[in-house]
Amino acid sequence: MNMKNRNLLTLRSFHQNLLQGMENAQDLVPVVQLGKLVKKLSPLYEAFDEAVEDLRLDHCAKESNIILRDEKGNYKWTAEGEKAFRKAYKALVEEEVKAPDFAPLNYGAFPEAFLKANPWEAMEEVLSPFYNNDKEI
Repeated sequence: MNMKNRNLLTLRSFHQNLLQGMENAQDLVPVVQLGKLVKKLSPLYEAFDEAVEDLRLDHCAKESNIILRDEKGNYKWTAEGEKAFRKAYKALVEEEVKAPDFAPLNYGAFPEAFLKANPWEAMEEVLSPFYNNDKEI
């Protein structure tokens, strides 16, 4: 299945937010399933994170091919370099990658209180490749 990096990032963020924002989230079957899927997709996350770091190295401020950093160790940027980085990052986020086969998660298995509190409609387009809408596990 092909999907955009944007979908993968949203899925990872969704999982992290569930773990942080719900009491006993780690005990809910759908969250456990989601964690397994995120783990299965970890090579894609690692490749994306490495590509982002490469973009930073390509576009950060340099002096005689030496990367410039501030006192905290963060990259320094020129206006042109940061603009080029942002443009390249947006393209990377929209890039399609091939995900391994996986069984869709069952969004309907979340507790009713979660479904009411969560803005699923706003996330549905991005997360839909990962879920089916069946009410049974």
